[in-house]
Amino acid sequence: MTRCVRSAIALIAALAAAMAVSSPASAADDQINPRSTTAFTLTSDWSLEAYAVALQNELGTRRSVTAVLDAANRSTAACNASQRGALPEYYARTDYPLSPDQILRSTESFCWDPGDSKATYWMPQGVTGSSDADDDGLWGTKRFLAVSWHYDKSVAGTTVDKGVRVTLVDLTTGKYRHVLLVEPTRTVTPNYTAVPIHAGGLAWLGHYLYVADSAKGLRVFDMDRILEVDASQDLIGRHSGTYYAHTYQYVVPQVASYQQAVRNSPCTPQPDQLCFSSISLDRSTTPDTLVVGEYRDGRSTDPAIDGGRVVRYDVVSDTRKLVLTSGKAVPRDAVTVPKSNVQGVQTWQGRYYLGRSSLYQHSFMNTGLPGSTVVANSWAIGGEDLYHEHGAGISAGKLWTATEHAYDGAGNLIDRRAVFAVPLAEIG
Repeated sequence: MTRCVRSAIALIAALAAAMAVSSPASAADDQINPRSTTAFTLTSDWSLEAYAVALQNELGTRRSVTAVLDAANRSTAACNASQRGALPEYYARTDYPLSPDQILRSTESFCWDPGDSKATYWMPQGVTGSSDADDDGLWGTKRFLAVSWHYDKSVAGTTVDKGVRVTLVDLTTGKYRHVLLVEPTRTVTPNYTAVPIHAGGLAWLGHYLYVADSAKGLRVFDMDRILEVDASQDLIGRHSGTYYAHTYQYVVPQVASYQQAVRNSPCTPQPDQLCFSSISLDRSTTPDTLVVGEYRDGRSTDPAIDGGRVVRYDVVSDTRKLVLTSGKAVPRDAVTVPKSNVQGVQTWQGRYYLGRSSLYQHSFMNTGLPGSTVVANSWAIGGEDLYHEHGAGISAGKLWTATEHAYDGAGNLIDRRAVFAVPLAEIG
């Protein structure tokens, strides 16, 4: 009997309880429902690229991804007992019991240097890697992950928002380095600012790093234009002719954006506004598709926004930009998903993988096809964005995520931060 069949049988008794985690009092269904794509068209804007070029020419310190990885100054660590407790195989909930066949198990994992695990003002969010970047799964000879972190200035106790850093992790050596994302200013003298967004999702397409901007849409950064700056001062941008990046040695400039028409901030899901919470790349479609997921805190009786939406955009095979029609990125398709608190979405061969989060308890990985009822498996504590590291020949591989929490709701250090992968074939 296959795993999927066994799981389906085992779910009959437990599904009602698992569904109750997020179902509203109203009789909303538990299916992934196709919906209109009309409201989710994006406008392409590549005007920042000229300012990124000017910044590169001014600094003259362009560095490659390989060079940055070779200059990695921190090391991943084996996860301690607290960190391992966040992984799906340690599922500990008794309020929503799962059968043994529903317990997923990580096959690869690591944790951060203690200085990063315990830095509560930097929050891990998006995940991508070399399998998104290139068909063979490598960047040159490097197999790597990239993880975004957003800065929480309220936790840091400062008025300065340092924006978003991205950690490049060499999965062979375990070494890693942080780089800071920056937005070039539209000024005669090249300069830049930090990027104060949540950065809940990442996808690395060719040499472009796509980053979710909750209210606006997508920001695009050029990983072929990493620039080395002075790391001696906790400043941002140009000061007395010297460029700084809050003590980080490398910056990555934004070159483009894809923006939705309605951009209310902070983002609240509306029929005509999507909250860009996570992104991933699906290589099982033709052409590849960029998958955008929306986080919803709770369910709704409004079918237009209940549970959150997932919208997919076609990707040009050679340029790795989004396919445009009359200057607009028009969605391939869109669905409404029946689960709230979805932090990461991946699609593969038509199936949707919905990684849910919950506050300091294990949550659920829900999967299903459009028009079908989702099924549940165990998932992490505080799991975030999803990244599919495909197998040989672009086959099913591993689904990665990063967990977020360093402290609990009372402000106590718990250090549940880990990064792990589960074989895609085991989910379903």
